[in-house]
Amino acid sequence: MTEASTKPNPPAKRTGASNGLIIGRVFGAPVVLAWSWFIAAVIITVLFAPWVSSVRPDLGILAWIVAFAYAVFLFASVFLHELAHAIAGAAVGQKVAAIELNIWGGFTRFEPKIEEDPKRAASTSFIISVVGPVINLVLAGLGWLAMGAFEQSSVAWLLLIAVTFANAALGIINLLPGIPLDGGWAIQALIWRGTSSQYLGTVIAAWIGRIIATGFVFWAVLTPLLRGERPDLITVLWMSAIAFMLWFSASDAVTQAKRARRMETYDLRSVIQPAIAATHDSTIEQTLGFADSLGKGPSVIIVVLNERGLPYAFLDRHAASQVPIGAQRTEMIADFARSFGGWIGVPEDITAPHLLESLTHRPKAAYCMVMRGSTLTGVIDLQEFFDELLAD
Repeated sequence: MTEASTKPNPPAKRTGASNGLIIGRVFGAPVVLAWSWFIAAVIITVLFAPWVSSVRPDLGILAWIVAFAYAVFLFASVFLHELAHAIAGAAVGQKVAAIELNIWGGFTRFEPKIEEDPKRAASTSFIISVVGPVINLVLAGLGWLAMGAFEQSSVAWLLLIAVTFANAALGIINLLPGIPLDGGWAIQALIWRGTSSQYLGTVIAAWIGRIIATGFVFWAVLTPLLRGERPDLITVLWMSAIAFMLWFSASDAVTQAKRARRMETYDLRSVIQPAIAATHDSTIEQTLGFADSLGKGPSVIIVVLNERGLPYAFLDRHAASQVPIGAQRTEMIADFARSFGGWIGVPEDITAPHLLESLTHRPKAAYCMVMRGSTLTGVIDLQEFFDELLAD
């Protein structure tokens, strides 16, 4: 699966992937083997070891090693799947943020990128989505052809079965047309391109994904019943877990689509607080007098500039106003400055999507300095911005 993340996260919480073992880097982005993958490896080994032993009883304990190799080959197949997404994305100008391999398979996350042409963005999304499953189907075909070169039931033949059917399953399942599967993102891209509505494409593909999720459970229960057999509890539980993951991911995609649509029409003026800049060696009288002359009274934020002319603090207006009138003529505002954290400067006409894209390069920014040319006109408290944007 591939995920071009558009979820606007607060800078302090923005991460590329879950916790896990970093096993390498692709295009500078970490390849993370999530701890949950080791659980999947154990499950696969336990499930397949008895089958390997039944085919080759002479292997003894080696049957467990062959079964574990199945888990490793599945891991390799998923990695090649995600690597294909990453290469395709990089080829069209996307920046890879992380590749994660986990108990459910994996995902490739890209850094947000604002594409001005919706049709081009949709086409790019389609290409990135389908290339992963296509690679798996090609590998399955190669594995099938290679099986003929080895004696049936040999260890090499058994391992090629793992390669062939793991890739066939990854390719076919991921081409199912429902989010969060790659086929779902491909359908979303086609609807997006045809209607110019990314939101509509996501909603339709997500509902198909929910239907597919329900279908997994029905398949696990009804198929044996139609054969006059009792459903296998382990199969039902496993299919239910997969269905839950698919349903939850599809619902999450709809939530993110709603936020993305809100972001596109979000008016940043609602969170821009008027502000002026003052050098650190300005007097209280000069600074407060100028701020009051703007006619907005205490609502104007006063940003204090350091020796290099860069913002580093806000003036504590309450504390400064308590200084006796006579002393305000000589007291410097630097003595009443409250330092703030990281910041980012943006033009006055910036949109919410472009602001979020800018924040990917300054993840620790707490405030945004709004500029009209070289003049400071406002400040955005980014936590307030995120709280309002992410409100359901």
